Amino acid sequence: MKKYETKHKLKCNADGKFRVLMMSDIQDCLQYDERSLRAVSALLNETNPDLVILGGDNCDGRQVTSLEQLKRFLDIFAAPMEERKIPWAHIYGNHDYDVKCDIAEQQALYESYSMCVSKHTDESVHGKSNFVLPIYDRTGNQVVFNVWGLDTKNRADALESLLPFGNTDIYKSLCLPQNAFDAVAWDIIYFDQLMWYWNTSCDMEKLCGQKIPGLMCMHLPLPEAVAVASNPEHCIKSGDYSDPIGTSALNSGLFATILERGDVKTIACGHAHENDFCGELCGIKICFTGSVGYNPFTTYGNDKTRGGRLFEIYEDDAWNVKTTMFHTSEII
Repeated sequence: MKKYETKHKLKCNADGKFRVLMMSDIQDCLQYDERSLRAVSALLNETNPDLVILGGDNCDGRQVTSLEQLKRFLDIFAAPMEERKIPWAHIYGNHDYDVKCDIAEQQALYESYSMCVSKHTDESVHGKSNFVLPIYDRTGNQVVFNVWGLDTKNRADALESLLPFGNTDIYKSLCLPQNAFDAVAWDIIYFDQLMWYWNTSCDMEKLCGQKIPGLMCMHLPLPEAVAVASNPEHCIKSGDYSDPIGTSALNSGLFATILERGDVKTIACGHAHENDFCGELCGIKICFTGSVGYNPFTTYGNDKTRGGRLFEIYEDDAWNVKTTMFHTSEII
């Protein structure tokens, strides 16, 4: 398992429990709203997580315009985890790609923080915030769970690079009057990312001697989230749905791949700030995290859905992940 080691070993507590807090869409800037920072700290205090996932749109890249500014921003918003010595990782959202610097430079900056356990794939795989973080049992000897990250990247105009002859406006072609998805503005999960997930999952099963259950975190929701939201009486177990889902422009088959592989039973998404529902499709939970940012000049949202989502894993029953939405309006 050496190649999957993290900077800080992640393992269950003495009670056999491991807590993952996902906070998405801080989407703030150097002239930040104090409530955004208070919300991050309040969620940490309330949930006492063993791992934090920053779920994308970690800053507003339209306002944070350079690597130097990003460092100043992260010095502020990573501090609540760094000071508490809580391991944390990140995935990118579309606004993180708006920062005017190479994504590899951003990745190196994130990974330089002492408590950041983020990892990245190489140039053969699209995106930088693709990772798997193994969670060990309380003894630290056996992997009982995996936390996955997938980079959903930015806008759909990147799809033009897929065209062999460049004679088709793929974005225009997808802007149909009747469309199964809520939006066509966003990029896709690429086949090399699917292969990376599949091959890594198989390799870990071989190394561990069994299939490892997992949580997969991403910023842009997968298209099947629309099916969940459209069938609340059948699929939605809790929470609110009032914001367009905003999926990828094309269905890359991620959900089908996860279903066939059979290890990831919970998927967590950000992006849609006013959605904090959790539903189930084909035995897989699809959960939204609301947003944690308050700055009215860089983000949107409402106090009803602002917050973060906690996932609780038990080493003796790791296939059954318990999840709870914590709203900052109730704790700050």
